[in-house]
Amino acid sequence: MNKKLTIAISKIILVLLAVYFGNMIFENYYSSLEKNYTIGVLGEKYRLPNQGSRINFYFYYWGEKFQSDNFLGKNEISENQLTYLIEVPIKDIGKSRILWDYPVPDTLKAPFEGWEEIPAFLKKRPREN
Repeated sequence: MNKKLTIAISKIILVLLAVYFGNMIFENYYSSLEKNYTIGVLGEKYRLPNQGSRINFYFYYWGEKFQSDNFLGKNEISENQLTYLIEVPIKDIGKSRILWDYPVPDTLKAPFEGWEEIPAFLKKRPREN
């Protein structure tokens, strides 16, 4: 194998390892954050070059409106289901996430300060897809 090819392969492996471990560190950090839960409304989908689809969403927390976005991944959005439970890190609200396994009815309203944990009546609710 020629030296340039070996160096190129080594660089690719190092970048992949850095991305993998960087993601692990972020997920551990995110898991350690104290979180509340509220209800969010999905907005429009958009696509970034080479990054996949994302979706905007907004939610109210302590009377203030926040906006964020998440990767869409393999989740499919129904025109009839636009409200989902949102996980809100208390000290880093910008990192809020849509909990795709918890669709909520449009008529449900979250408390002003959100819920401290996922409400039991939502945990028992089967996914509508």
